[in-house]
Amino acid sequence: MEYFVPIMLVGAVIAAALFGIISWLRNRNIKAKWYEWLIGGAGFALLLLAIQHFFGAWEELFPFAALMGLAIIGIPALILMVIAWQLVTRRAKQT
Repeated sequence: MEYFVPIMLVGAVIAAALFGIISWLRNRNIKAKWYEWLIGGAGFALLLLAIQHFFGAWEELFPFAALMGLAIIGIPALILMVIAWQLVTRRAKQT
C-alpha cells in the first residue's frame, strides 16, 4: 500500500504527457508514423527504467551505481526520444 501514491502520480504524469503530445500533434495536423511511436515509446520506457533504477539504487545507498545506471540507461533513452522527435518534425517540415 505504501507504493500506491507514487505509482499513481507516475501514471498521472504519463497520462498527462501522452495527452499533451497527442493534442499538440492534432493541433498542428501532424501525423506520426507507427515506427516513430515505437521509437518514442521505447525511449520513454527506458527513461522510466532509468529513473526507477536511480531512485532504487540511491535508496539502497549506492550513489555511484545510481548515477552510472542513470547515465547508462538514461542517455540512450534520451537519444531514442530525440530521434523520434526529429523524424516527426523533419517530415512535418516537408509537407
